[in-house]
Formats: sequence, structure tokens, C-alpha cells
Amino acid sequence: MATLGDYFPQKEKEQYIDEHLQPGQILYLFCDFTTPPKEKYLVLACPGQNPLLFMINSEIHPFIAARPELSKCQIKLDASEYELNHDSYINCSKVIDEFSEEDIYRQLGRDVSRIKNVLTPKTKQEVIQVVSAARTIKKHVKTLIIQALQTE
Repeated sequence: MATLGDYFPQKEKEQYIDEHLQPGQILYLFCDFTTPPKEKYLVLACPGQNPLLFMINSEIHPFIAARPELSKCQIKLDASEYELNHDSYINCSKVIDEFSEEDIYRQLGRDVSRIKNVLTPKTKQEVIQVVSAARTIKKHVKTLIIQALQTE
């Protein structure tokens, strides 16, 4: 089935993708590293050749909920504010680095509707605060993410 993006010239699609691959952008990508592999919403925390992302989940996994150190790294997203099917949570306890920039461009180039909303300044600030305090993220990775989210 054709998507709206199929009717735009490749150069315009690339420009559109470039403009939207910014820190805080929500993307809908196929994740072959999940079990089972599936489509997931992710937040682009730090763009680049080796982009850093956070997974968005529809609920907090019991393993995470039972561990305060992980539980406090979950940020609620209101479904109506972010055009999601239901309230969801950004899991800021684990950085996803499974995608290359090329992987993301390839998926978005096939269907630009995979580019969703961008985090509000308030939610970006929440992410920065949670990432700053997260013990599960290496210091140099924290620095990259915080700098990227603050530049927007």
C-alpha cells in the first residue's frame, strides 16, 4: 500500500527527515532486537551516526516497577498530548543504541509517517533530570544526551 511519502521526490523526503531528526523526536521504528521483533515508539535522545534512543512502552514492566532505581527512570507520556493510543512511558533507564543513522533513514524514507510528535520542552526537561540521576547510564552517554536535549 502506498503512503503519502511515496508521492514526494526523494530529495524532499530526505530534507523532511533531516529537519525532524532532532533530539526529543518520537519515531515509530521496527525493532529487530526486541523479543519478539516488532514496531515500537522510541524517543531520539541524541542524533548522529550512532543515534541514542529511549524506548516508549505502554506499561511499566513488573521487573522495572519492583526496582525503585529503574522505576524512577520512567517518564509518563499523556496519550492525548502525544497522539498515542494510550498513556505510555519513556524508559530512561536503558539507552537504545541498536540503530545506525542509516537504519533510521531507511525506515523513515520508506514511510515518513513514522516520524511522530516531538517531546514538549517540559518533558525534555524531565528526561534531562531523570538521565542526570540515572545510575544505569554511563557518564559520557549521559553527557551526550543532556547536551543534545539542551540544544533544542
